[in-house]
Amino acid sequence: MRNKRSLLLWLAGVMAVSTLAGCGGTTKSPDKDANAESAKENVQQKPKEPVEISIFHYNGTWGEDQNTKVFAEPITKKYPHIKVKAISYTGPKQLEEMVVSGTLPDLIITTPGPGFESTIRKFEGQFDLTPLIKQYNYDLNQLDPAAVGSVRSLSTKNELFSLPIYMSPNTLYYNKGVFDKFGVAYPKDGMTWDDLYEMSKKLTRSENGVQYRGFLASYVHLMRLNQVSQKLFDSTGQKVAFDTSEFKNYLKDIFRIFELPGYDMDKISLESNVHNALFVKDQTVAMIEPGGTLLGEESLAALGNQWDFITYPTMKEKPGIGYQPYPFILSMFNTSKHKEAAFEAMTFLTSAEFQTAAAKQGTLLPVLNDKSIVKLFGQDSSFYKGKNVGALLPKQFAPVPAEPFSEFTATAQNELYNVFRKVVTGKADMNTAFREATEAANKKIEEIKAGKK
Repeated sequence: MRNKRSLLLWLAGVMAVSTLAGCGGTTKSPDKDANAESAKENVQQKPKEPVEISIFHYNGTWGEDQNTKVFAEPITKKYPHIKVKAISYTGPKQLEEMVVSGTLPDLIITTPGPGFESTIRKFEGQFDLTPLIKQYNYDLNQLDPAAVGSVRSLSTKNELFSLPIYMSPNTLYYNKGVFDKFGVAYPKDGMTWDDLYEMSKKLTRSENGVQYRGFLASYVHLMRLNQVSQKLFDSTGQKVAFDTSEFKNYLKDIFRIFELPGYDMDKISLESNVHNALFVKDQTVAMIEPGGTLLGEESLAALGNQWDFITYPTMKEKPGIGYQPYPFILSMFNTSKHKEAAFEAMTFLTSAEFQTAAAKQGTLLPVLNDKSIVKLFGQDSSFYKGKNVGALLPKQFAPVPAEPFSEFTATAQNELYNVFRKVVTGKADMNTAFREATEAANKKIEEIKAGKK
C-alpha cells in the first residue's frame, strides 16, 4: 500500500507541474522569464538534505574495510549528501537480529538464489523498484540482459525487486606451487572436463603424509549453474524434474574426479570455504572454483605471486560454454526510510562510471551490456599485472533455463545439493541419489502446500 501511495503522490506531482507549465498563456514577459530562470537556478543549486543509508554485503569473504572502500566511499563521493554505512556479514543470525532490533539495512547485496530467498524473501522485505525506475528514467538496457533476466525471475508479477550489480567470475584458480611440486605443466584455457580429470589424476597423491588433490569446487554453483541448463521443475512449477539422463551424464564426467583414490570426500567439510582452508592456507589443492567469488589480494596473500586463473572447464561437445550467469544483485528493503537516496545509490553503483572504475581497479566484474569494459579489468591494479584476466568470464554463458519462478525453488535446490553430497561421499550411486532427491523434494513440496490450506 505504501508503494502505491508513493507512486500516486509522484504522479500527482507530475500532473501539478504539467498543469502549471500549461497555464502561462501565449504572452511572454521578459522579466517573468528571467525571474523564472533565476528561481530555477536557485532550486538546482540548493543542497540536498543530508541522509544516511546503510548497505549490507551478504558475502562472508568481504571485510568491512573492503565494503567501505568499494561501495560506501564512491557513493558519498558522487553524492556528498548521502552518508553510507557499510555492513559486512558476520554470521547466519545477523539479519534476524537486525529485524528484531529494527535496524534493517536500506540496501543489501546478495545472490539471486539462496541469498535473496534467505534475506529479502524470508523477512518479506521485497520492494518493487519499478516506480523509482520510471521516476528517475533509469535505463535497464545498459545492463546485461541475462543478468536482468535473473532478477526478473524472482517475481511472479513482473516486479523488479533488485538490480544486478556485478558478475560472479566463472574461472578456475590454480596454485603454481602444487604443479611445480609434482612436475605437472600448468593448465591452459579451453580445457574440457576430460582434460581436468587427467590432470587431477597426476596431482592427487600423498606426499610425506600430506594428501594433495587436483581440484575442488563449490558444489552449490556446480549443481545449480550447470552447463546443460537443467530445469528444476516440470511445467507446473510444483514438481521437480531434474532427474534427466543429460544432467546425469554431465555430472558423471565431473564426479569421477572426486572418486579418484585419495580424494576421500567424506573427510572434507563440504560446507567450508575450500579456498581458505585447503587452497590458500594448507596449499594442498591445485585448482579450485571458489563459488563464483573473486578472490582479492587479501584472500590470496599467502600464495604470493604463485597463482593465476584459467577458463572454467567445458563439455567437449560445447566448447567455450561456461556455466549459467550468476550476478550479485542489489535490493532495497521496503523498510528503508530513505528510498530515493537509496535508489540514487543503486543507479550509481550500476552506472558505466562506477562499473568502469571498479573494473579497472580489479574489484568487480562489470554487469553492463557493453562487454568491452571487461577487457579493462585490473589494468590499474599491480595485483593483476601479468594475470590471465580474460579467463574470468566465459566466451559464452550457458543459457538460464526458461522456467517460471516457483515458490518451491529453495526446496528443490536443497535436495539437488544432496545428490552431490551422497554421490561424492559414497553414500549412494547416481541413480539412487537422484531418485531419493526427487522423492524428498516432491514430498516436502506437498507438505508446504498442505500447510497453507
